[in-house]
Amino acid sequence: MVEKCSRCVCNAADRILNIHQISARTGDSLDRIRHLRVVGHELYSQAWKSGDSPNAPLRLEQSKVDAWVAARRQASAREAS
Repeated sequence: MVEKCSRCVCNAADRILNIHQISARTGDSLDRIRHLRVVGHELYSQAWKSGDSPNAPLRLEQSKVDAWVAARRQASAREAS
């Protein structure tokens, strides 16, 4: 599913991920993502709910998740060397 990016000014098409897809890319559990979002995690605090109800699904742009994962991998590679 490709949706137009509505969270920034780039006006580009960006795939919107649900919490399960975010979890698969980052390796964090669903509960951990929810908890870290509330306490202000650098990535997860950018996620938004797709509705007004308390159990509305979380959404986040794929480009943000992929960039965060790549930065983490790069930082780990630097620390290992």
